[in-house]
Amino acid sequence: MNSLQNRANAVMAFSVSAVFCLLGAIALSAFIMPSSPSGAIGLDSIKVVTGRYDKNWVDYKTRNNEFANTVMTIDADLSSLFHWNTKQLFVYAVAEYTTPTHPKNQIVLWDTIIKRKSNAIIHKKGLNNKYSLIDVNKKWTDIHANVSLHWNIVPYVGFMTYGHSKASEPYVFPLPSGIQK
Repeated sequence: MNSLQNRANAVMAFSVSAVFCLLGAIALSAFIMPSSPSGAIGLDSIKVVTGRYDKNWVDYKTRNNEFANTVMTIDADLSSLFHWNTKQLFVYAVAEYTTPTHPKNQIVLWDTIIKRKSNAIIHKKGLNNKYSLIDVNKKWTDIHANVSLHWNIVPYVGFMTYGHSKASEPYVFPLPSGIQK
C-alpha cells in the first residue's frame, strides 16, 4: 500500500517529466518555424580623424591614433524572426576588414535590443556609429571594410540562434582630415 508521501512523489515526478518534455518540444519547434528576415546596411560617409582622445578610449602615449566615424543607413525587416518562443532580438551592425598583421577584424558599429514584433522593422537614416572605430594598428589608411547586419534571437526556452545579412561591397577608409597622399 502506498502512503501519501509516495503518491505525492509519483505525481511530482510525472509533472516534472511532462514539463521538461513540453519545454523540449517548444525549444525544438523554434528551429522549424519559417522565417525570412531581410536587412541591408550602407555607409553614407566615413571620416577619419587623428588625435589621442575619443569619447570611449584614451591613449596618453601617442597623439597619432586614427579614429573613424561613420554615418550609416539601415533598412531591415526582422519581424519574421518573432514567434511565440522569441523573447527579444539583439541586432548589431558589424564592419569586417583585414590588415597585414591580423587576417580577420570585426568591429561593432551600432546595436539595439528589440523586444516587440512591431519594432522589428528598422528604417534608420543618418545614424552615427555608437561605438568608436579604433584599430589595433592605430591606422585606418587604405582599409577596405564590408558592413553587415547581424542578429541574435533570444528565446524563452532553448538555444540562442544567430543570423546575418549579406555583406556590403567594400568601403575604403579615407585619409585622416587634412592629410594628403
